[in-house]
Amino acid sequence: MASLGITTHEKKRASGAFTLVELLVVIAIIGILVALLLPAVQAAREAARRNACQNKMKQTSLAMLNHENAMGALPAGFTTVDGSGDLNHTWASYILPYMEEASVFGQIDFDKPVFEDFNAAGDSCPNDSPWTYTQLPIFLCPSDQPPGIHTGRAACFAHGSYLANVGWWNWYQALPEANWDFFRNNDLQISGVDKRGPFEKVYGEENEGTPLRKITDGTSKTVMLGEVRQYPGEDSRGLLYLASCLYSHQSLPNESTDDPTTTSVKEGLDQLEWCANANGPGSDDPGGVLNPSAPCDSKFCRNLPRGPMSQTARSQHPGGVMTAYCDGHVTFVTDGVDIDLWHAISTRSNGETVDSF
Repeated sequence: MASLGITTHEKKRASGAFTLVELLVVIAIIGILVALLLPAVQAAREAARRNACQNKMKQTSLAMLNHENAMGALPAGFTTVDGSGDLNHTWASYILPYMEEASVFGQIDFDKPVFEDFNAAGDSCPNDSPWTYTQLPIFLCPSDQPPGIHTGRAACFAHGSYLANVGWWNWYQALPEANWDFFRNNDLQISGVDKRGPFEKVYGEENEGTPLRKITDGTSKTVMLGEVRQYPGEDSRGLLYLASCLYSHQSLPNESTDDPTTTSVKEGLDQLEWCANANGPGSDDPGGVLNPSAPCDSKFCRNLPRGPMSQTARSQHPGGVMTAYCDGHVTFVTDGVDIDLWHAISTRSNGETVDSF
C-alpha cells in the first residue's frame, strides 16, 4: 500500500497535544488575566459590603426616628444618675423595640446599671443580663471585624459598627452634672460655639433624649450616626451598652496623628476605658502599637473609667465612613472632608449654614 507521506511529528501535532512552550504561554496568560481581574473582584465585593453597611445604618436610623415619633424625642445618648452611680442604658437599648427586637428589650431592667449583674458574676461571662452581650447583626458592618474578637470584660458587652453622634467635643462619663455642664458650656459661653450633637448624656433614670424640633441646624444637615471600627482584645471602641456608645467629630474620619515625641494631646486619639490604660487593666495596645490605624491616648490615658471620653469615626471602607442623618438618609463622607464642615454637620443648634450633605 502506498504511503500517504504523513511524518511522525505531524501525527503528534494532529493529536492536539500542547508543547511545553505553549503550555507555559497559556499559564502566563491565565496569570495575567487573574491579576487583572482580582482587583475588580475585590472592588465588587467591597461595593457589596458597603451597600449592605449602608442599608444596616439606614435601618438603625429609621428605628431612631420611629422612637422619636412614638416617644416625642430621639433616645438618650446614655443615662446616668448624678451623685448615685451610673446606669449607662443607651440609645442602643431604647431603640430595640423599633428594630423587631422586643424579646431582647424585654430582658432589660432599666432600674439597675447595665453592669450590675456583670459585677455580681465576678467579672465573668455570661452574666445575668444576656441582653448586654447579645450581638445583633444589624449593628455590625460587613466590612468591620466579626463577632468574637474581644476578651476580658469587653467580651461581656455587645459591640457595633455604628455609634451615636455626640458633636465635636469630649464628653464626660461620670462627673457630677454641674461639672459636666461647665465643660460643655465653656465653649458656648466664651466663643459662642455649641458643640453638642443630637445625643448626649442624660442625668436621671428617664429616657429623655432630644426632640427633632431642637435640631435647628436642620435634620438633613445634622449627623445622627457614624461608623466606628472595632479592635480585638479588651477594647471598648464600638461598645454599645456603656458610655462608649458615642463618637465625636472632634477629629477627621480615620485620622491617626499620634506622635510619640509630643507631650500634649493631639487629634485622632481615642480616649476610652479598656483602650490604652498603661497603669491598669485594658492595656492591650498602649500608643497604638498593634493598631496604628487607631491609636489610643497612651500619654493621657485614664486609670479608671472616668473623665473625658472620645472616639473617632473610622471604617474599613477605603477612603471614608458612612454617616446617617436626622432625616434618615445615609451618605458616605470622605477622609479629606473639610474639618469645619465635619464639625458643622455634627452640631444640632450651632447656627451653621451648610448644604444638605
